[in-house]
Amino acid sequence: MKFLVIVQDLKTSGTSEGIVSRSFLGKLRKSYPGADIKVVYLKNMESEDQLELLPVNSIEEIHLRRSPPKFIKILNRIYWRVCNTSLNDRYQVRQYRHHIKKIECSEYDHIFIRSAGNNFETILACRDLPILKRAIINFHDPYPQGMTPDSGNSLTGLDFNKQERMREVVQQAKGCMTPSQTLSEDMQYLYRSEKKFHTLPHQYDPAVFDTFPIKRKTKRKKRVVISYQGAVQLGRNLNILLDAYLALLEKEESYRETTEFLLRITGPYSKEIIEKHQQHPNLVFLGQVPFSKSFHELKYETDIAIILENCSERSNILPGKVAVIASLQKPFLCLSPANSEMRRLLQEPAFVARCDDREEIMQKLEKLIVSIAEGKDFKKDTFERYFNEESFRIQLKQILQNGNRF
Repeated sequence: MKFLVIVQDLKTSGTSEGIVSRSFLGKLRKSYPGADIKVVYLKNMESEDQLELLPVNSIEEIHLRRSPPKFIKILNRIYWRVCNTSLNDRYQVRQYRHHIKKIECSEYDHIFIRSAGNNFETILACRDLPILKRAIINFHDPYPQGMTPDSGNSLTGLDFNKQERMREVVQQAKGCMTPSQTLSEDMQYLYRSEKKFHTLPHQYDPAVFDTFPIKRKTKRKKRVVISYQGAVQLGRNLNILLDAYLALLEKEESYRETTEFLLRITGPYSKEIIEKHQQHPNLVFLGQVPFSKSFHELKYETDIAIILENCSERSNILPGKVAVIASLQKPFLCLSPANSEMRRLLQEPAFVARCDDREEIMQKLEKLIVSIAEGKDFKKDTFERYFNEESFRIQLKQILQNGNRF
């Protein structure tokens, strides 16, 4: 059996998509150990990829421009407003299309196309190409970005034009999948598709990452360590969590001596948050590190991991690092809206709080702190094997068998 996987992101740090795309390849190999797996890696920036760790037969690495030439950007300032289509986007998509159209798709039994970021260039580049009829495309988020809950962007004629082009892609593709059942249902409705959107959740496979050496002594200074590592964007409400934590320190002075909150954050609001809180002794802001070290901290130095979803009325995505945290089998707190994929999956109410309810966040966080201080064991898989290899194998097999059946 021969697989082709077209990807945009295989980075070992910096993005969740790199983690889940690498893990997808790892789990694909474990599900089909005798298969021939080829990867076409279309990347538009320099990055640390450690491709030698990926269990595939071959990888073709192709470097593309990250942004259009200056003259196209200048023309686009007026063009997109008049024509409701972006010259910048068209230039980027043409780059990907140039390489994808060279692929002899008949050589492969199964083809997966995975995108990254908010522009979905690899998927859009396949429109009207023969490869699309043989390919299963993966949406990691809604497209276009203006349709992401709490994206902060109002819908424009440009967005509706993008949506219509993607609708053609969906109609032509052999199959479509997303990492969230909620997102699959939304996408099927959004594109008015009679074709079923399958669900294959994000994965984490430690075998496709460098092993960070385990140190005997940890950096922790407190009895209970809380940690958030990730971006602050798209409505993720870190401020309310920090307010709740600091209110706990005021409520119970002993928590100042027994707890600390480690943060490695990026995104448009990270600088503002760091400047506001960096002098507080219980809040420790750290720089970005490779994923292997980040995982080491979560596994060996963290007691309570934090997951932030967008804080709108609903969240239809599955955060990329959920599978990573699920593998730790330790307590975490997810700040989530009332209607979300995480609430559908979670089997432990103690691990989720309303993202806009400071009092509930305080209560849930305090209960976790007390439980850890008392030595309570949290070895139960709160996701009930949703992310394990057997579940992946079964779900993937169903997707490959069903293809574009309704």
